[in-house]
Amino acid sequence: MNGPHGRPGAADLSASARDAPGARPDLFAVPRPVTGLEECFFTHTIDLPGHGTIQGQWDLRPGLRDYTGHVEVAGKTVLDVGCASGFVSFALEAMGAEVIAFDLAQGRDWDIPLYAGSEREFMGRLLDHHLQQIRSAFWFSHEALGSRTRLALGTADAIPEGIGPVDIAFLGIVLSHLRDPLRGLRGALRLTRETAVVTEVLPKRYGFLRYVPARLGLPMLLAPRAARRDQIQPWWILGPETVREFLRMLGFGESVVTFHHQPMLGQRRLCYTVVARRTEPTNPDL
Repeated sequence: MNGPHGRPGAADLSASARDAPGARPDLFAVPRPVTGLEECFFTHTIDLPGHGTIQGQWDLRPGLRDYTGHVEVAGKTVLDVGCASGFVSFALEAMGAEVIAFDLAQGRDWDIPLYAGSEREFMGRLLDHHLQQIRSAFWFSHEALGSRTRLALGTADAIPEGIGPVDIAFLGIVLSHLRDPLRGLRGALRLTRETAVVTEVLPKRYGFLRYVPARLGLPMLLAPRAARRDQIQPWWILGPETVREFLRMLGFGESVVTFHHQPMLGQRRLCYTVVARRTEPTNPDL
């Protein structure tokens, strides 16, 4: 079915996603009790009834609308990929969205940068422990807020079709942490009917990427360095025009980019957000 002006409409997804009767309950995690804050790691500062303000690494409260692209979510189904401790998911729910939060499952360590001599098993255990603390923060907040947000776990490149379709997909500082960001983006957008919102951070030394026009190239810079052997870091520094091209490849041909600063650990970090509209179906063979 085509939308206005002969463009594919919101229903033009893959047949399996388009015909899905709705999200399957068996694909979602069961909420679990969390007895105290000492079990938790908050990636984002959040205000919780009965607990006050809990500090996290990022404080998106003042700049939330910039971070999420000023997209209207009321009455929409939103997939929040890389939800971490849940601040954005719960904020979108408060704006009137039905939210499906998605995050990395434990035991999935493929996207950790490894080097010659690195011990995958050791790093995998560290990652799993960290994910457990983040998950505890999610469920602690979920209970305190009385949230109805549902949580699914897995990897971005293999998000189950059964949790969709959704109207909007949001990926906040996710793509830069994936070995294959295009594949991860496809995992979310093949389920998305209308709008994709992708936010990434530009480290200070790479701020010039905001000025690089597409005609000069599409920057995707490798972040890990063997000499440093940093394990917990992104794979890529992605220029905004690169993300826009990824989105075009996946059928989201109309996009706009905005720039903003967000506080992280007391420092202002330059971020950009790409809001893209679906203009044609995502190729199922991509």
